[in-house]
Amino acid sequence: MKRTVPMLITGISGFVLLISFFIPYTEGWGEKAAIWFDILAAIAFILGGGNLLKIHFKKISNRAAGWGFSLVTVLAFVATLTIGLGKVGSNPAQQQQMYGLALAQLELSDLPKSQTFSVEGQIPAHANKTALPFMVRDQLTQDGQNITFRGWIQPGQVVTLSGFQDELEWLATVEALAKAAQPPETLRGKVGYDAENSLLTYQGPMSDADHAALKALDSSNATWKTAVESLFQQSRRSSTIDFSSLPAGFKIPGPLQDSLAVDRSKKQLTMTGPMSPGQRAALSNQFLPTSPLPEGPRREAFIAEIGKHGPPLNTSQLTTLNNLFDGGWSAQQLITTVSTAGEPKEVRKSARELLDEKTAAEQKGQVPDLKPTRTIGKTTRLNKAQEDLLRAFSENTAQPVGELVNQLGEAGTLSDPQISALTRFISQISTTGERNRTLCFALLANGPLSSGQRDFLLADVRTEFLWDRTAGALFVAAHQPRFPWSGEYREQGSPFWWLYEYAFKPLTATMFAMLAFYVASAAFRAFRAKNLEAMLLLGTAFIILLGRTFAGVTLTSWLPDSIAGLKIDNLTVTIMTVFNTAGNRAIMIGIALGIAATSLKVLLGVDRSYLGSQED
Repeated sequence: MKRTVPMLITGISGFVLLISFFIPYTEGWGEKAAIWFDILAAIAFILGGGNLLKIHFKKISNRAAGWGFSLVTVLAFVATLTIGLGKVGSNPAQQQQMYGLALAQLELSDLPKSQTFSVEGQIPAHANKTALPFMVRDQLTQDGQNITFRGWIQPGQVVTLSGFQDELEWLATVEALAKAAQPPETLRGKVGYDAENSLLTYQGPMSDADHAALKALDSSNATWKTAVESLFQQSRRSSTIDFSSLPAGFKIPGPLQDSLAVDRSKKQLTMTGPMSPGQRAALSNQFLPTSPLPEGPRREAFIAEIGKHGPPLNTSQLTTLNNLFDGGWSAQQLITTVSTAGEPKEVRKSARELLDEKTAAEQKGQVPDLKPTRTIGKTTRLNKAQEDLLRAFSENTAQPVGELVNQLGEAGTLSDPQISALTRFISQISTTGERNRTLCFALLANGPLSSGQRDFLLADVRTEFLWDRTAGALFVAAHQPRFPWSGEYREQGSPFWWLYEYAFKPLTATMFAMLAFYVASAAFRAFRAKNLEAMLLLGTAFIILLGRTFAGVTLTSWLPDSIAGLKIDNLTVTIMTVFNTAGNRAIMIGIALGIAATSLKVLLGVDRSYLGSQED
């Protein structure tokens, strides 16, 4: 039985994989069998590692010949295994992080019962019996004529539920659920719950009022209060880094007003709570957008400034500079962008609006003619005073965007889409450092620049780069990893990667380099042209070996294109892709038939050689 049961398991698994490959209905069986195969393979690897250690430890303890090599093998094995499994030096996986959030472990059952929400509706029953999406399965239930949702719904869950069925009734129900399943008004946009990973989250530093409001949601639940307290402590944790200098005119950005402190005397930045990507971008974006340099005195003055730091630019460099500046942004482009954004906008109607229109038409006995969009707003154009303000901004981009928006609103009508278009346009303008760096490389491609000219053009971007690194360092220091061990163990720069690149690969290359001489010697002795088959084998091997070398390619590189197929490198490709592939397929078919025949003989008891004897 000890041998029969494993053989039956192996045989059944093999047949399941074979059937699932040819019958689509059974494809899931093959996937499950493959999972079990992976589990058994992992166990086999563990047993193999244990056997390796056993053999080498025995050799070391007995001081057998070559025990020193066994000691090196064991130490290398243990070191590599420890570093790889421990993921020493590997950063957490980026796609699994929750940036800007404090996290506390909390099971769904420990959420306050008051945070359970119901809306009228029915969970659709699919014809193919598709279950609810995994990310909402534990939170969404049918309760009579109502749908109940435990906790606070996330935007991703709303999208997933909307895609579960495209009927208007269901989409309207999802909209109602998304509106209902939200935290209390004072906590909205701050607190959240990730049911997939059982995590309670909070964004930004938690105020005392929010702390009290969260605890009051379920003051009798000790687990809930512990999770809230953990969030409060994490969201108030301070992270401090040093900086070399602040950007000129530095101001704490709006999104960081409540969480960032600057100590100019100690040259330190202190962040309270975790930092979100948006906050990091706001902190990094401390440099003014560059003003356009149209043809005229300002451009000439800039060219003269470059000339002060080195030799004059040549004709080709001047042409490149003019083309680059002529292709930059202009005040007229900004005016046109903001003005045209004042057109009425087409927005999608909500599912509830469409459902109400459909119901009203059916009640009147009419065929519903549903239009998915509606027009909002009215045409708004910039007046002359507003255009003058934008022209003034193009000459002095040091003016804050918020101040510019206020002035435009005082000078005339300015719609929300126009404000969005203005903000987006300005955010896409390169800084002076970015513009000058692009210019520097473009000029170098068309002629020399002195070290002084390069330093002049790259000075701003160096300052911007150093500040961006400072913002990034604070972002990393304030971040709280969601899964610290989620990174790739082979991440570049990690100890495991170093061992693989600078120890294993060189040793492997050395071993194969030594084997190459042995293979060449063995091939010389084996490939003797005793008959036609041996001559063909010897000639083919010679062409393949020669075609893989630089000398072989050079020998026939003079052949004309009309007979390019006779070049050694092309002959090598033909042999490998045509003749070698055909031979490999024949061999693999024979192997497959042999495996099938041998497996049947073993399973049926005809062949018992695996028991160590041919006798019954």
